[in-house]
Amino acid sequence: TYYIKGRTSYNSWCGKCRFDPYGKQVLARIEDLTGIRQSNYEEMQMLRYQKTQHYHLHHDFDHYEVPRQPGPRIATFFLYLSDVEEGGETHFPHLNLTFTPKKGRAVLWPNVLDFDPFSPDPRTEHQAMPVVKGIKFAANIWAHQHDWLG
Repeated sequence: TYYIKGRTSYNSWCGKCRFDPYGKQVLARIEDLTGIRQSNYEEMQMLRYQKTQHYHLHHDFDHYEVPRQPGPRIATFFLYLSDVEEGGETHFPHLNLTFTPKKGRAVLWPNVLDFDPFSPDPRTEHQAMPVVKGIKFAANIWAHQHDWLG
């Protein structure tokens, strides 16, 4: 777990998820849904948001990744691992969309523009709203333009 400015939740990477039988099933399902090869995925990021925890408005595109071998994060697959009694929604203000955490549901969004995959799609800036009651467990799976595993 480490601190990211604007994020008050806890997070860690699951390097073993790629080899765990359940993790393999989840990643295979994401590959089937997106058409993006698993080798393009970063390690699964596991998240825990407790009461009042949140993540300020941000974008999953990082400019520093553009010149690197795997290229930028082209998509985010966000998986809800728990129900939340109140709060904890994922909000996209530029799209006027809000998703309520429900165990087993997921949200998929592009991080880049179709016509320019080296530029962020400004519409997909998003934020994790504060948890009011309960605990939110979730996972990020970020897909890159090219092979992330090398």
